[in-house]
Amino acid sequence: MSRLQSVVDKLIETDVLIIGSEGAGATAALEAIKYGVKVTVVTKGTNIGKSGATVTGDADLDVDSNSLFYRFGLKDADPADSKDKFFEDMIKGGKFLNNQKLAEIHVDEAPDRLQDLLNWGVKIDSLTQASGHSYPRGTIIPGTKLMPRLRKAVLATDVQLIPNCVVTDLLTSGKHVIGAVGINAATGEFIAFKAGAVIVCTGGAMRMYPYTTAPEELTGDGGAMAYRVGAEMVEMEFPMFLPGSFPWPPALKGVDVPFILSTAGSVGGHLLNKKGDRFLRHWDPERMEWTTRDIASVAIMAEILAGRGSEHGGVYVSLKHLPDNLIDNLETWLPPEYYPYYGGFNMKDYLPDLKKDAIESVPASHFFNGGIRIDGECATSLPGLFASGEATGGVHGANRLSGNAFTEMIVFGHRSGRFAANYAKQVGEMSIDVEEVEKRRQELFAPLERESGLLQVDIRKHMQQLVWEKAGVIRDGNSLQEALKEIIRIRQEDLPQIHTINKDRIYNREWIQSYELGSMLTIMEMVCRTSLKREESRGSLYRRDYPQTDNINWAKNQVVKKSDEEMQIHSEPLVVTKLEPPKKIMKYGRTD
Repeated sequence: MSRLQSVVDKLIETDVLIIGSEGAGATAALEAIKYGVKVTVVTKGTNIGKSGATVTGDADLDVDSNSLFYRFGLKDADPADSKDKFFEDMIKGGKFLNNQKLAEIHVDEAPDRLQDLLNWGVKIDSLTQASGHSYPRGTIIPGTKLMPRLRKAVLATDVQLIPNCVVTDLLTSGKHVIGAVGINAATGEFIAFKAGAVIVCTGGAMRMYPYTTAPEELTGDGGAMAYRVGAEMVEMEFPMFLPGSFPWPPALKGVDVPFILSTAGSVGGHLLNKKGDRFLRHWDPERMEWTTRDIASVAIMAEILAGRGSEHGGVYVSLKHLPDNLIDNLETWLPPEYYPYYGGFNMKDYLPDLKKDAIESVPASHFFNGGIRIDGECATSLPGLFASGEATGGVHGANRLSGNAFTEMIVFGHRSGRFAANYAKQVGEMSIDVEEVEKRRQELFAPLERESGLLQVDIRKHMQQLVWEKAGVIRDGNSLQEALKEIIRIRQEDLPQIHTINKDRIYNREWIQSYELGSMLTIMEMVCRTSLKREESRGSLYRRDYPQTDNINWAKNQVVKKSDEEMQIHSEPLVVTKLEPPKKIMKYGRTD
């Protein structure tokens, strides 16, 4: 028995290791397997389509309307659109911080990747035009219908699937990423993976906030583990919020029906404060509820913080201005996944009479615009490490337009699979550092071995409330400093004291969440530090002490990297191919 085999319970060797199995991960696997390499996909869920954000998507997938009309024959599409117009909307929506090389790839390859989905049996339900888009581009493909098709396609190949597995750390040899370690929650085994290339497709970190539309797996693990081994992160000051979700009752927290009925652009419900004022007139008087999601979220939170909110800490969505028959017929022209059904539940069972009463709405953490920095080949700053989907940053800039998450995951999932496979075929043999594996095991197992200490659930709740109040939708220098100070204290003082009540290794959710808490704290520290450094308001970052968008001093990207055990931040010029930001200081929300 080798020394490594004495440290781990199982060693899995592969050419391409994909961490995350959903939209980006499944697409990456389907592309990588074409190149004659061994592909291994690791998922937190029991199978593909049983975890992550993709399956919960309502969801639209953006392709330029010209292609939808001529190539795909959608009669409701508008041939006056073009890829250039789609690109322009993306850059203006992202407030000019997008990596424009990545954005060009995004719009150029979207039609081909949509065709891939259709070839795998995916169907387009309908077409929509969401806020921020000049034309109808959102092909309605709910995640609940998409993921079974992707699962079937992947399982029909020789891709190796490892379910119930939580990858906790990446392994390196010098600066090269050569594998990972993690826990199989179903067996309790500590597993080491040796790979020629690793692709991170783990999504965002939305669960660090108390209000979120994301499922419980979205804790920022991929970004945190990439950062720990030295990968560069970008645009971390721009976690995105959806306007909005139910704040009450607790069973409905995170359900986004209030958004569907108001600012999604589908119904036209009015956003009101407790005085009945349509407060968006102060923020975007031309578009009102048709404004983009970043502006709407900030406007809602401003009302809440000013004491003009609803009973349970939100604002109100009212449909009372609409004729009764339109409200009666909502479900006949909205996709059923939008309304009335959500996760298989009929929302009408929980709603008041919409002809008479308003419902409450609060912003919810919905997406991460920032993440692991990649180039056009989905390569990170570390050899051997690739990434795609929501775990990455650069495509969306300071704000994502509706429908672009699904487009991003299939376009860049495909590219990451191709380029990682080619890299794996060429890379030479490298050895795993057994001492590094041993250290990761000791850190991971420490909460199980402590007989007393702190409980992760208490720390998690404290952290979530802290960042919601101090580093949420609306921020300022003082609140960010307070949040950062407490996050650092928690990481240094509380994390080392966490112990688990349950000492079993099998299906120990308490143990897994202890690890996930560390990931969220790492990501949240990046959010606070980059938000503090950016002295302006732009996209999904709104600072009360710097309320204007400053293109003279802040039309640039912030990059985060671990150096000498410290979190370092530096700024770099924008990657511009076509559209230069206007050289002026503007009112928040403006792009010209």
